[in-house]
Parts: sequence; C-alpha cells; structure tokens
Amino acid sequence: MEYINKTVFINYLSCPTLAWLIKRNKTPKLTGLNNDFLVYEGKIIRQKAFQLFNNAVVVQRKVGDEDVFLETKKLVADSNIDTVCNACFVQDGYYVKADILKRIDKNSWHLFEVKSGSKYKVKYTNDVAFTAMVLSKANINVSKYSVLYLSNSYRLGMQIDSLFKEIDSTEKVELTFLDFLSVSEQVIKEISSENMPEPYLKRSCKNCPVFDICMAKNVNNHIFDLPRLSIPAMEELIALKVYTIDKVPDDFELTQMQKIVKDSVLTNTTYISDTLLSELNNIKQSYYYLDFESVTTIMPLYPDIAPHTQVLTQFSLDETDNVGNVLNHYEYIADYTKDCRRELAIQLIKCLKQDGSIITYSNSERISILKLASLFEDLRDSLSKIADRIVDLELILKKNYYNVNFHGRSSIKRVLPVLVPKETYLDLEIGDGGDAAASFAFMAMGMYDEKQIEQTKMNLLKYCAKDTAAMIYIHQFLINISKNKCSLS
Repeated sequence: MEYINKTVFINYLSCPTLAWLIKRNKTPKLTGLNNDFLVYEGKIIRQKAFQLFNNAVVVQRKVGDEDVFLETKKLVADSNIDTVCNACFVQDGYYVKADILKRIDKNSWHLFEVKSGSKYKVKYTNDVAFTAMVLSKANINVSKYSVLYLSNSYRLGMQIDSLFKEIDSTEKVELTFLDFLSVSEQVIKEISSENMPEPYLKRSCKNCPVFDICMAKNVNNHIFDLPRLSIPAMEELIALKVYTIDKVPDDFELTQMQKIVKDSVLTNTTYISDTLLSELNNIKQSYYYLDFESVTTIMPLYPDIAPHTQVLTQFSLDETDNVGNVLNHYEYIADYTKDCRRELAIQLIKCLKQDGSIITYSNSERISILKLASLFEDLRDSLSKIADRIVDLELILKKNYYNVNFHGRSSIKRVLPVLVPKETYLDLEIGDGGDAAASFAFMAMGMYDEKQIEQTKMNLLKYCAKDTAAMIYIHQFLINISKNKCSLS
C-alpha cells in the first residue's frame, strides 16, 4: 500500500492539485549533482544529530519494506531502549519517519526534528506537526517537541554538541497538529480520488514545479512574467481574474520595468531605450569580464569556517579590446584540500591592471570582493578599488533592453540563447552553478578519485569560462543593437 507522506500533505495545504500530482509521481524529478549533494548532506547532518544521544538505536531497514514498521514497533515497545532514530510509522493511510524519539518515561516521548538550516524557520513547525499528527494516530504519546538546527558558532574540530541548537516548539506544534488532524480525512479522500483537484491561480503557483504544465499551459505572457511583481499586486490581479499581461488594466499601478514589459507584449516589439548607447559608452576601457564560482556547504569544508559559509573557489577573467576580441584569458581554481580565498584574492589582484572596467553579470561579484576585503586587511585597499571599478551588465540590460522571450527574467542563461541563439550551455558537462558547487564539494570531501578530480577541474574551468564568454556576447549584442537604433533614428 502507498501512504501519504509529509511532502504530499504539506503541499496539499497550499495546493491540493500539486499534492495529487506528487502522490502519482507526475511532477518533475529533481536530478543532477546539486540535488545528489543536498540529499547526501541531509543524511550526514541527521547522522551527526544521532550522535548526540548515547546508546541510540537507528532503524536501518529501507523505507518501503514493511518490516521497517515492525522493527520500529518492537524498538518503541522495548523499555530498555532510550532513543530510537529513523523510527517509521504508518497509520490511517499516512507514513512518517521520525528523526529522533527519546523516551521521557514509560508513557511518553520527546520528538526531535533535525534541520540543516542555521536559522529557525516557521515552516519547521509544519514539518514537526505532520510527524506529531501521524504519531498521534499511531497512539505514540509525545509530550515534548524540539527542533535541532545548526549553530553558526560551530567550527571543525569542535565537539558534536556544538554543531546544533535546540528550540522547544511544543506549544506551536500542539496547536498546529490539531489543525492537521481536522483535515487529515479530507486530505486522504481528495488525494485518493481518481479525479485531480481543480487547480486555480494563486501566488504559490509562481514557483510551482508544474506551473508550466498546469496554470501556465497554453498561456502566453502570464502575469507572472511581470518582473518583481509584489504579492499585493499579484493577489489584486488574480482577484480581478487577470491572468495575462495584455489584460492588465491601463490604470493598474506598475513599476517602470513592468510597464516596459507590458508595452513590449502589447506591441509585440523589443524595447530598446534611448539611453542604452550612452550607458554603454560610459563603460571605460579596457574591459575585463569577471565571473566567480563558489561553494556553500552545511558542514564546513575547512577550519575556521561556519556552517553555510560561502567560499569562493574559482574565477574566470577575460580582457578584451573594444570589439570584443579576447586579448588575455585568466583563470584560477582553488586547491580543494584547503581554504584558498586569500590566494584567489591575490591572483585576482595580479590579473587586473590599475584601470579599465570590470564587467560582471549581477552584483554578486562586487559583494564577494568586498567580503574578501573584510577578511584580509592587507588586501583591503586593492580589493576595494577593484570593487569600485565593477559595472553590472545585467542591470544595464534590465533598464534598457527587453525581449518578450525573456519572460520577465534577466539571468544570463535566460538572456544568452535569446540574443545569441548559437551559444548554449548544453554542451558542457557542468552547466549550472549548483552542479559546479556540488562538484567542488565532492572533491573536497574526498569522494572523487584522481581521474575524476582532473576531469572535474577541467569541467569547472570550462563552465566558468563560458559565463565570461557569455558576457562578452551579450555586451557586443547590446552595443551593436544600440548603434543600429541610433543610425536609424
């Protein structure tokens, strides 16, 4: 028998349609190195948490094996066992795996939910409340609920109890799980039905994994293509039953960027501002195109680093002339066995001359350089001067150019194939920042052999270099299109 798990139930609360599809495996599967790494890190954190409890017994059998429930039942019934981890329960059509159950006395338990975040989040209450609901149905008396999350003060080498903070969430969970109990039968009924719940547009649809095949199916220029659409504005349009940009009322308040998008949709034309060429001409030569890659892990990779700290690992830097020809290509990738941020900063300073514009795509490189400046006092002046030379090409594009095929986005991977169709990331072994970070982390954790390490380094360098090449293509496109406009006017 298949049971309703936490993912299905929690998603039902915001969208019964999505929950129904998840239950039937009709949603896109998360794949790729980044997803693999997130799953791996989650397992590691739970294992670390189990070590906090002396003589804890971990239920080892695989989920899906009916014996796992019998094993849990046996362990919970044994009064000599103080703590049970990965305890699995099924009851009334629901399934849950409780991270840690610690016996308080012969009649009650203390439930611990393990989270890998470094801040307590409101959604954690719902996660614990679902577990509480299923345990209640299974007649497991839990009298205290806690969340274990990561401490920012933890560093490698510290005792494991320094890794976690505990927050008592009993009061919030008890209120919430009673609400969950009240709808649990309705959830079973709707999710078990052969008929999919009718979808309707709501703000949570914007980031839904099935949005394109659900509410946006056969819909051109959805209102969610309006950039930075506020929640109140979004909800007002939905209340008006306005679902596409062309139907937005003329008197509806929009930002300047949103007006540009709307006008482009209504006229089916590309927006090119009158100030684009002058903004581009204000970028001082020489041109240096800079892109960083970084890794952020739950457990620190290196000493003196807190959990969830972003660590720069590589850069690509292209120096060009005014027509986009690459004069020099510089690249750096860190030694994965140690924290190389200082070495990266020194190499960056060496590669960049004293003048010329440093072109990035977004403001993240500038922020990263200023963080390096705060870390290394002797490099602060040089790094601060580099940060002052940065020009954000994405910001220039967002203000001055819009193509309806952007669909309200401006990321480099959205923009590049529209402006320069022959250029793609599809031929790369590593094609996005998440997989790049995961690849580096796997190397740093000693999970690759020598051959894999060398291949991964090459793939990472190619990916980072693709980003700087993409900036050159976009910059040149904007220069050409702005000059053409001026010549026609």
